[in-house]
Amino acid sequence: MNRLDLSIEDYDAALLLNPKAAWSLYGRGLAHLRSGAVEAGNADITAAKAIRSSIEDEAKRHGLKP
Repeated sequence: MNRLDLSIEDYDAALLLNPKAAWSLYGRGLAHLRSGAVEAGNADITAAKAIRSSIEDEAKRHGLKP
């Protein structure tokens, strides 16, 4: 099941509760990238890295990469 639209909705809901949640921004960014929304994905990942500069390295250690 590749329901990226539902993932993005879930991340949106999480970010309403905490707009500075770096992992939610990063996850939504990955979902956007995988759905083809490159500009939105890159914006979310950039925002996540601004909040947590190590997030990309941490994500890679968990097998997550753009």
